[in-house]
Amino acid sequence: MFKKFLLLLIVALLGTLIYFSATSKMVKDFKEGKNINILFILDDVENNGNIKFFIAKYNSLNEYIRLSFIDENVTIVYKTKKARILKDMILETKPENRKEFIKSEVEKLFDNKISFDYYVNITEKDFKNVIEVFSKQENLENNLNLFDTFLRSETDRDTCLVAAIKDLNYIYDNFNRMVFIKVIKELYNKNIVIDTNFEFKDLFLLYSYFLNEDKTIKYADYPTVYKRKRIEVDENNKEKIIDFFENDTVEYKDNVRVEVLNTTNKSRLAIKAVDKLREDLFDVVDWGSSSKKYEFTTIIDFVNNYEKIKEIKDVLNCGEIIFRPQDRPLTDVSVLLGQDCTIYDKLDRESDD
Repeated sequence: MFKKFLLLLIVALLGTLIYFSATSKMVKDFKEGKNINILFILDDVENNGNIKFFIAKYNSLNEYIRLSFIDENVTIVYKTKKARILKDMILETKPENRKEFIKSEVEKLFDNKISFDYYVNITEKDFKNVIEVFSKQENLENNLNLFDTFLRSETDRDTCLVAAIKDLNYIYDNFNRMVFIKVIKELYNKNIVIDTNFEFKDLFLLYSYFLNEDKTIKYADYPTVYKRKRIEVDENNKEKIIDFFENDTVEYKDNVRVEVLNTTNKSRLAIKAVDKLREDLFDVVDWGSSSKKYEFTTIIDFVNNYEKIKEIKDVLNCGEIIFRPQDRPLTDVSVLLGQDCTIYDKLDRESDD
């Protein structure tokens, strides 16, 4: 017990000392309320050809952390060169150049209106070890399964993203002093390698602020369209994802038009959800069944009205929200009810009797 207390005291003193003496660029940006844009890369190309990446924006003055996934299978269309799939280009890039190549290509996807001063590059195996550290023993298997779901390229994209969101939320929600110390020890003991340009004092600063903040992570997916039998950038909605990441100018609307789709074999699930949402005065304009089957309820926000759409999640008591800008003239949000959605009504209770 004394050793644990001593370790905590040393960490606290080091953190305090570093906080007041640090002069790195990230520390200055943090204190001045500037944007900290981070590129995360899960790179396991050498082992199984997998590559995943997403970007996050942190601002000490904003209540939201913004995170956007990017489909590695998007086709990059050039004016003077042959169109290429982004993942294929990454696989052909030498390992020592891969990080810079991804950084450059992602910045181009955002019309070079964002840039990355910070990056975190880690293998799948090492990130799985990090998840183990953050996971409680009774939830360990579930969290690792979620991570495997996120990595599988053959899995439906929405399912992949929801699995990633659940794991990232779990890590963020369970970040505390003891976990922080445990992570530092595990990184050392398991020889986990994280390629990053964060300085040690930067990590202490982020750690000290995370423990005293109550921010919300807003998730988005880079807009794409399927045409010519390939995935391409949705040029009509690209500005909306740039705005989400850089400005997040949201016009809150009291009314959103909702469609509800049952992706399970549970009978009458869609109409049950419709009844509950209409009781709370939501404008449900369409409902029915989907041929796709989802384990997790997914709420696709087409208009970036997070606060209002969060109310839908609260009413249904399930679901992860993903902002995906699309031109949908009749609906603002699509609720894809998964196996995790449990709604009972009068008919269910009567059948149980």
